[in-house]
Amino acid sequence: MTSPDGRIEARTTTYLEYPNHVRVETTLPEATTVQVYDGERAWIRDPRGVHDVPERLVRDLQPVSSAIRSRCSWRPESGAVRPRLMPDVKDDDGHLHHALEFSGPGLDPSSCTSLPITDLISKQAYVAGAPGQPVVEEAFGDYRSVDGVRVAYAATVRRGGQPILERHVTDIKINAAIDPGLFKRP
Repeated sequence: MTSPDGRIEARTTTYLEYPNHVRVETTLPEATTVQVYDGERAWIRDPRGVHDVPERLVRDLQPVSSAIRSRCSWRPESGAVRPRLMPDVKDDDGHLHHALEFSGPGLDPSSCTSLPITDLISKQAYVAGAPGQPVVEEAFGDYRSVDGVRVAYAATVRRGGQPILERHVTDIKINAAIDPGLFKRP
């Protein structure tokens, strides 16, 4: 990650259990934090202790919001998310990408682009936090097959055009058993 103090390395483990549980454990050089959404409320454990996530930030932890931002996957049967086909776009190398926009109640618009040859998501863009904030763009690569699902093992994140994060996945498990205790507040 890029911070005001320079580059920081972190190790993160994410547990995502649909429809409504997520846990993100982040180990930084000076501290470890845990962020959890248990299906009803969100909390954080950090060096200051355990505390509730402010209501305005809870949505960013909920799996539906995370899933839409996570390779733009969504559940059409809910009817809450509306996809819209956008004009194709060219990248800096002149390659053509298909574009979709997703919106709905309680969801700021997000867009995804994919390469027509592979149909794999190449980039997504969204506004994180409140309206008026800079656009966040995530570019995906190094796709690998995990239990028959193609997953991006590399991503770069830019906010307002500035690089803020490089993500490299080391392991993904699909449909693995998850201890329900991971989502319980201590």
